[in-house]
Amino acid sequence: MIIEFLLENSILLLFAGSAVGYAIGRIKIKGASLGVAVVLFVGLAVGSLDPNLKLPTAIFELGLVLFVYTVGLASGPGFVASMTRQGLRNNLAAVAVLAIAALIAAAAHMILNLDAAVSAGLYAGSLTNTPALAALIETLATTAPPGQTSSAVADPTIGYSVAYPMGVLGVILVAYILQRVWKIDYRAEAQRLRGTSYLVEQEINSLTLRVTRSDATQSAIRDLAQRHGWHVVFSRIVHDGEERCK
Repeated sequence: MIIEFLLENSILLLFAGSAVGYAIGRIKIKGASLGVAVVLFVGLAVGSLDPNLKLPTAIFELGLVLFVYTVGLASGPGFVASMTRQGLRNNLAAVAVLAIAALIAAAAHMILNLDAAVSAGLYAGSLTNTPALAALIETLATTAPPGQTSSAVADPTIGYSVAYPMGVLGVILVAYILQRVWKIDYRAEAQRLRGTSYLVEQEINSLTLRVTRSDATQSAIRDLAQRHGWHVVFSRIVHDGEERCK
């Protein structure tokens, strides 16, 4: 009964899966949680109940566009800024990670005799690279023989879902091990660096302020910050009833 209802209401399926995954992702075990990544696993679990449980293609494409767009907005400034500092070293390290992951995926493909689409999905999942999976699916959907599109699209998703958990948990585990091996004390390091940069301050305060002085309201925030040496980040501004995000 429930499956039939969800088959007829794909939008409800989308929001129900997102809500359940988000709620489970907020559960912390020893201070760690999987976050929104759980939404993917909930979607896979729901999809396993019936092969016809799927979302319209338009929703999938819209979600992908929003995902790539927001990631670009969040990462773009940092990526460009890194080019002026240690960008070459960091980008070479990123390329090395991609190459090593590709070699491991190729080795798994040959040793385990996996399908090429599954191996490609493993590669994308190990790096938690959802846009790469989407590009792979789009390529297979347009090049697969007639009548085999569904199976061709499903194979990389299976590989992606298998590798994705280790792509998330592996990074956390490696960071935890290295912290123990190298005896890293983040609190002591932050205390040692306190005062050298406002970005490493231990305590972060969040305040809501009403600005009424005319000399402040007539100036841009960047000008006020430079003039007074503020180490403040303005996240939201409300002016004349209109809210803007910085």
